[in-house]
Amino acid sequence: MRIQLESTDYAHLYREKTSGIYYARIDLNRKTVRKSLRTAVLTEAIAKLATFLEQSGNETTAMIESMSWFMSVDTYIARQELRPNLKPRALDSIRFFANHARRLVEHDKPAESITPQMCRNWWKNVSQSCSPRTANGILSTVRNIFGMLVEMKIVNSDPSAKLDHLKVQQTSFNIPSKEDFRAILEEIKRAQFLSGYKGEYVYSQSTDMVVFLAYSGLRIEEARRLLWKDIGAESISVPDIKHATSRRTLYINPSLLEVIESIRSHTPDATQDSHVFPIDRPRKALTNACKRLGLPHVRVHDLRHFFATSCIEAGIDIPTVAKWLGHKDGGALAMRVYGHLRDAHSKEQASKLRF
Repeated sequence: MRIQLESTDYAHLYREKTSGIYYARIDLNRKTVRKSLRTAVLTEAIAKLATFLEQSGNETTAMIESMSWFMSVDTYIARQELRPNLKPRALDSIRFFANHARRLVEHDKPAESITPQMCRNWWKNVSQSCSPRTANGILSTVRNIFGMLVEMKIVNSDPSAKLDHLKVQQTSFNIPSKEDFRAILEEIKRAQFLSGYKGEYVYSQSTDMVVFLAYSGLRIEEARRLLWKDIGAESISVPDIKHATSRRTLYINPSLLEVIESIRSHTPDATQDSHVFPIDRPRKALTNACKRLGLPHVRVHDLRHFFATSCIEAGIDIPTVAKWLGHKDGGALAMRVYGHLRDAHSKEQASKLRF
């Protein structure tokens, strides 16, 4: 059946009358090239069209002469949805910040009509109504959208370029002492007896998960995705929570090996493709144990800090600790977070030096 295309408000973008499917059409080397974009959603079609034009090297004609701000935000979201290997949580975060970025204007207007003064007024309101971390995420998204519009030749420059990110204070965290950590573990085990268990012994999945996180430094999402085939005799192949094809190697320390053997002995039916941890997270058990002991609240993520702190106090250099944690900046972030611990440890060790 013959395809009947009708033009849209956007150059090179056409719509099939019957199905509503969008098509890209350009003149390339004296030949008309037509390609189905396989979507009836306009924003997704625009994103795919931009990719098609880039791959075709068609830079002689601007794709779109004008685009509204709301349409720009939707197009940005659609582009992100087309990215391969993007995790659902990352996409949720992108949508969250993009929907806030939409509020740069109260009523929709052409993106090229947005001025630096409009951006300054908007940023003043955002910086007062949101936390610094959230506000910075929104600003970065606005800049990404304008960057996309510059690339598409809809605007000449980014009117938000001179806005300054807010200063984010270092997040405080509570690192339990080794004595408190042992007490927390015993309390998690005891909790099952408090709930009415009458036997002499009960295996605590929460306890082993807490210990595993504390002795490995893994993020909770990394631990949840861990399969038994990822654990070797001397190392763990840790799945990357941001990039599906990326992994890092964590060498198994003696204490961690004991935890792994404990988990393995209590899950005899597990296969190589089974998840190491049948529970989602030990947060409730950890929180309740701290409450009963009268200790400051310890978050699941604080167990990662416990691991890093223990490593530094044992004399392991920060670049190595950063590599174990999965940081890819050579230790810059770990130095900012844990640098004071290294300095305190160095001072303590220096006091023991005698000549």
